[in-house]
Amino acid sequence: MPGGAATRSVRGPGGPAVLSSAAMDPTRDVTRATFTVHSFDADAFGHLMPAALAGYLQEAAGRSADGLGFGLAELMRRGLTWVLARQQVELDRPIRWGETLELETWPSGIDRLAALRDFRLLKDGAEIGRALTTWFVLNLETRRPVRPDQILPPERHAQTPHLLAPGAPQLPAVSEHEVERRFQVRFADIDANLHVTNSSYLAWALEALEAAAWRGERLASFDVQFLAECNHGSYVRSRSAPFGERVRLHSIVREEDGKELARVRTGWVAREP
Repeated sequence: MPGGAATRSVRGPGGPAVLSSAAMDPTRDVTRATFTVHSFDADAFGHLMPAALAGYLQEAAGRSADGLGFGLAELMRRGLTWVLARQQVELDRPIRWGETLELETWPSGIDRLAALRDFRLLKDGAEIGRALTTWFVLNLETRRPVRPDQILPPERHAQTPHLLAPGAPQLPAVSEHEVERRFQVRFADIDANLHVTNSSYLAWALEALEAAAWRGERLASFDVQFLAECNHGSYVRSRSAPFGERVRLHSIVREEDGKELARVRTGWVAREP
């Protein structure tokens, strides 16, 4: 596991324990992880599947948080958890089967109820992509968000420069969909928080495509906004519509009550040979 600054817990005035980093050194905040793309993570074209990439990002984030003293196990010990609220990713080129992807990630400040995290994606030391993720701290009993400044130490509050500019507060809605697919939530879609994991929403969104678009275009960017929880056994509808040149909007809606669970904006380029 990548190391980080030594940490200890202290009691904030009138609030929960705040994690305090000792001997802070910003250069030690960057966690580096490598992932080799295996056949089971590649699509029909030999490229890393976006849902698998989302898993890599989550794994690297978890290692970083663990090393810095505010990982999932530490939060769960106090009845809290991390939940992903938004994921913005930009890829300059495809990541191919057999290649080794290098990830660098670091916590990059707080924005009201959200903790932010940046990523740099590299191949052989050259930057090929970047990502910005937004996380909430959730109370496991009430399922309500907790302010991250009550959990993270003061030196983690100020935002650092981001590799990707944070998106608008709300992604546009799909007003009239062109493609729709239906799925049932499987046990395999459920994560440690006992709700649908983030990568399943992205996978569902990308199924709402016509075959010609799937064959002829490659996903170059995606922005996923998670709006509500969903549990095992539910049925969901994945809907999409064009939104300008080589851009699509997607919506994941729970069938039984019409609740919108996630919105996604995807950007596409011609598929490379």
